[in-house]
Amino acid sequence: MKSDSTIGRNASVSLPRIPAWMPAVLRLAALYNLLYAIALSLWPSQIFDWLGMPVTPDAMIRCIGMMVGVYALGYWIAAQDMLRYWPLVVVGLVGKTLGPLGFLHGGLTGVFEWRSGLFVLCSDLVWWVPFWGMTLFALKYRDR
Repeated sequence: MKSDSTIGRNASVSLPRIPAWMPAVLRLAALYNLLYAIALSLWPSQIFDWLGMPVTPDAMIRCIGMMVGVYALGYWIAAQDMLRYWPLVVVGLVGKTLGPLGFLHGGLTGVFEWRSGLFVLCSDLVWWVPFWGMTLFALKYRDR
């Protein structure tokens, strides 16, 4: 899939071909986040209980669900033109890095049970390699 966006770029320079896996991964991440946001909004206490996470007010969990839903929107937008919207991928990568760091701290201090790491694995760690790949690709080609 070739991006046809030339805004802010020299129209005579051909843009690189975006590998097909990049928009596919972003759409998959968007769908995952959307489904997780819905689950957090509809069953806030049940999700945290299942993950073995500390008792948290439902309003706080629903707020997390709202933020996860916003990430879904960002990923869907980035999938349309990854070179144009690459900062949205970087925002996701930052979140997917800070989340595990916070979990590690919480696990080491006894705030989180280690079994709740399943959440971190599915929501953050599995996305590191593709999000780093997309970020590095975008940094290499973004100004062409």
